[in-house]
Amino acid sequence: MMVALLAPQASFAQAKLKLITLTADWCANCRVLEPAIARALETFSADDVDYVEIDLTRMNASDDARRGISAASRVRLSMHRADWIWEKHAERTGLSFLIAADTGEPLACLTSAVPAETIAEQLQLAGRLIESTEPGRRSTGGTDCPSLIG
Repeated sequence: MMVALLAPQASFAQAKLKLITLTADWCANCRVLEPAIARALETFSADDVDYVEIDLTRMNASDDARRGISAASRVRLSMHRADWIWEKHAERTGLSFLIAADTGEPLACLTSAVPAETIAEQLQLAGRLIESTEPGRRSTGGTDCPSLIG
């Protein structure tokens, strides 16, 4: 039974990049960010970029819901080598993280202030970086997500 649950994840290994978004239906910034991401991803295939959405909509429902969603989110992020996202950003929504699929290295942080064209450029830059730079040495030199500042 567990193998059947993990089988769809095998296709994720093909993508060089992962774009992981923390979202919720009540998140105003998500309503701006998600369409921009969708437009940017139109020019990329699933073999290039794996889009992963972590839905935090029910975090405010109850303590039990919060614990369940928190645990499930941690597991999903761990499966994508992105445990660090929950550790640093936990319940913040409206953020997307572009990471290297092979190592989970952070390559860029995207917010609602980033237009679709810039997201597409970040994806292209990150793809070139992964192809030309060894794991552990990849850095886009871009800014960190807001919660990392200060």
